[in-house]
Amino acid sequence: MTVYIETERLILRDWREADVLPFQQMNANQQVRRFFPSLLSYRRSELDLKKMDDIIKETGVGLFAVELKETNGWLGFIGLNYVPKNSKYKFTELPFYEIGWRLIPEVWDNGIATEGAQAVLSYAKERGFEHIYALAAEQNEASIRVMKKIGMEQFDFFEYPDLSNYHPLKRHVRYHIQLKDITK
Repeated sequence: MTVYIETERLILRDWREADVLPFQQMNANQQVRRFFPSLLSYRRSELDLKKMDDIIKETGVGLFAVELKETNGWLGFIGLNYVPKNSKYKFTELPFYEIGWRLIPEVWDNGIATEGAQAVLSYAKERGFEHIYALAAEQNEASIRVMKKIGMEQFDFFEYPDLSNYHPLKRHVRYHIQLKDITK
């Protein structure tokens, strides 16, 4: 196991075989996926996990598995996702890195996402990154709260590609931070 980031309570690391089932279960959870267009199948989750782990091992940056130090329990992921120029998004700022998190409901509302995300921003700054974005459905107040807590500011609104104009999750918000502005 390679640990990339450590905080007071968390270990952000590469992925393990033991993470597959809890990751699949998290992505099939209605509560966790309520601000996403759909649940993910177990097979899709397995493929996504492999891809995330390959990216981390190749670049040292990615969506890291998160573990609680106290129990060694798996909590979800926090990290950076590369959004390439040829992505489905039509932003003029492409390519860029977006910070993201997805955690099991049992640990919501206790600062885990904020603690991990702040550490990821510091890690990105140390590695020479200049700008980080975050994307969320406009209704996802919990994630938007985390974005604000870690010092991000609202950048713009956009319509999520692949969703019909009438889909309730069509409208999204994008936040931004310049890493030279963070102190940690």
